[in-house]
Amino acid sequence: MGIEWREQLLGEVATLQRGFDLPTQERKSGSVPIVSSSGPSDTHSEARVSGPGVVTGRYGTIGQVFYIEQDYWPLNTTLWVKDFHGNLPRYIYYLLQTIDFHQFNDKSSVPGVNRNHVKLIR
Repeated sequence: MGIEWREQLLGEVATLQRGFDLPTQERKSGSVPIVSSSGPSDTHSEARVSGPGVVTGRYGTIGQVFYIEQDYWPLNTTLWVKDFHGNLPRYIYYLLQTIDFHQFNDKSSVPGVNRNHVKLIR
């Protein structure tokens, strides 16, 4: 018996959440990766999200997707997967790589996407 594929909205298979502020002057030495819109960029002493996780750029660099094995801190320039809805994180990582996030750019001078628009992708 074959498996039937069904079309769903992205928001039904993965919930994306905006990252968290962490100004440079508030960062403390540690081994927790800080993930920006261009990938792991620094470290900090505490995590905001448990790994494994999937992160993509929300503002600045958009369209790149990062798989993070360990606990991490996603910066406010990112969207991170808050809920995988029972899907494997690695599957969501590959799925997000197939999306052209540039078509959802709603900013003028610096590229950016709105998670409320992205969650409606089929």
